[in-house]
Amino acid sequence: MTITIEYQDPDQSFWDAYTALWLNSTGQSPFQAPHLLQFFASRAPDEIAVVQGKKDGMLAAAAVFRKNNGVYTFLSDMKTDANFFIFHQACTPSDWRQFFDQFLQLIKKENWSLTLNNQPAWASYMEQFEAAGQASKLFWMNLKYSVCPVAEAETPKALFSRINGSRELRYRVNKLKNQENAIFEVFTDGTDLDHWADEFCQAHILRWQNTPTPSAFRDPGRQAFLKACLHAWNTDKILVRFSVRVEQGRVGFVVGLLEQNSLIHHSTTFHPDYWKYSPGKALIHFMTEWMQGQQMRVLDFGDGDEPYKYTVANTEHALHRIFISGATNLPFILKTKAIKAVRDNPKIYGFYRDKLKRLTQRVQL
Repeated sequence: MTITIEYQDPDQSFWDAYTALWLNSTGQSPFQAPHLLQFFASRAPDEIAVVQGKKDGMLAAAAVFRKNNGVYTFLSDMKTDANFFIFHQACTPSDWRQFFDQFLQLIKKENWSLTLNNQPAWASYMEQFEAAGQASKLFWMNLKYSVCPVAEAETPKALFSRINGSRELRYRVNKLKNQENAIFEVFTDGTDLDHWADEFCQAHILRWQNTPTPSAFRDPGRQAFLKACLHAWNTDKILVRFSVRVEQGRVGFVVGLLEQNSLIHHSTTFHPDYWKYSPGKALIHFMTEWMQGQQMRVLDFGDGDEPYKYTVANTEHALHRIFISGATNLPFILKTKAIKAVRDNPKIYGFYRDKLKRLTQRVQL
């Protein structure tokens, strides 16, 4: 395998080759889907670096990065739960190791610093990536970052049976139907997409107003960004939208994303006037019923350990954060070690997460 880095906005020939690679990749991660990355690249064309691995003249591996304040991160950080390197399903562990060995040699030569967020510990290639990093003589630090709570079972029928066994979830569904004549919706195409997204954003704004973390969708630009992401996912045929509709309009929403035999519960909100009905929990019941008909047995709740996810989640997938740089890049290394010190101290990290981080978010908003 031959590895190269190109510092330019990718042309259409690259996106055609990347689309073929993604369609034949191990997982088809929605966060590295071709139309989504192409949209992201259009927003920062002068900051893009494309890493390609070619084998027998074919694109067999790829990753797209963005330079931000001198540090490279995955381009998909713009909206993601997990960031994957994309490999053709025909690649072997030996190919993975060869790719990472050459990739790390290249970034050493190019004097890159990388912060790789939301790295899936369950990725099939992660053992080879870790081994290559440890052998590279670069600065390498791998930290526990977050978790993805997951509800899974041996079969789709077993998953729905377990969820349907929850008296609370059945109660939420029946209460909405009996008291509000609610209709549960699922969209697997572009039907009413823009209006649906508008309703999602308005419900999100109302849900989070007068809280320490008001909605980012108060900014029309963020609303436009969400719509563009939804359209991109829909073009790649991996978007599934779920909602609860009453006479007044839609009051519960979930943005779902397909990933092989999994459905990712990526983003959700509800109208606060209907909080007592818990439309989000009712939608979980509806989603797993729909999944049974689609032969899907894994409901992945994405990045974050919010309590509602553990209503049904029965396991967790770990997300890591990997820092890489030359051994002499002292500012980057010191900053990284400071981050590790904070994460390793529960009291300090709790203060950062519950106080300082929220304050920073309010200032940014």
